Amino acid sequence: MDAMNQWEKNEVRFFRVMTALALSLMGVCLVATLIVGITSRASETPPEPDVQPSETEEFANPTNGEPTDATDRLLGETADMGEGYIDRMIFVGESTTAHLRSRGVLRDGQATEQVWSDSSGTMTLDLNVLQKTINYPGTGRPMTIAAAVEVAKPQYLVLSFGVNGIVGFSRNEALYERAYGKLIDAIHAASPDTVVMLQTVYPVATNQTAFSEGATIINGYVRRRNEQLLDIAQAHDAYVVNTASVLCDSAGNLKAEYQTGDGIHLTAEAYRRILQYLRTHGYEGKEGDAT
Repeated sequence: MDAMNQWEKNEVRFFRVMTALALSLMGVCLVATLIVGITSRASETPPEPDVQPSETEEFANPTNGEPTDATDRLLGETADMGEGYIDRMIFVGESTTAHLRSRGVLRDGQATEQVWSDSSGTMTLDLNVLQKTINYPGTGRPMTIAAAVEVAKPQYLVLSFGVNGIVGFSRNEALYERAYGKLIDAIHAASPDTVVMLQTVYPVATNQTAFSEGATIINGYVRRRNEQLLDIAQAHDAYVVNTASVLCDSAGNLKAEYQTGDGIHLTAEAYRRILQYLRTHGYEGKEGDAT
């Protein structure tokens, strides 16, 4: 009986030792796992905070974010280059570009072939921009912008993008630059002699309701996109023309008299002001160019 008790005691003692050993190993593994996890998280780059401007944030730039860097990529004031200069331009962009045709402000009025747009009359700038098509004037054939440029070989191509997708761009500013850069590079590949001009993004008026954010916030986004344009132009051999500056009031909003009632789209008089600005802030060429 004593021998059996001693055997049972040894078995219990052995079980206790093995249990203690197992618990110790589990503890070591848990600590190691925690250390690896903490180290891994510490080495990761933290995501950038999604900072949104306050409803009361002041955007004090009355010219809607005119690029101020002293660079030849910003087209400065020139002598009036005349209507013939405008006649050599092709315009591509969102609805505010497509309406150049419907307002009848170009030489051939509503029959103009200088405005390229898709069937919806607008276009959003995104990473699929190279696959998007315009209806080629005269034939109505759907063509990518680059394919149309290869056919037409325009002397000047004026691009205007930014309001469509403006909220998305505010959360991913690099998207704006990547998409614009892809489009400009494709245009140059299709027609190396075409001069590409980037219009500054037009502001919205205080009565706009298309965006849930108020005009102050939207025009803050607009200003920051316009501040990117010089970098885009510098990197991709384009030029910036600050046509938006003629549309702004002292607070950087679209002037009431230049909008059609929805706070976004422009009147014929607004387009006349834009075209006059293009004429008096012209591309005078660089060495080796024929203007």
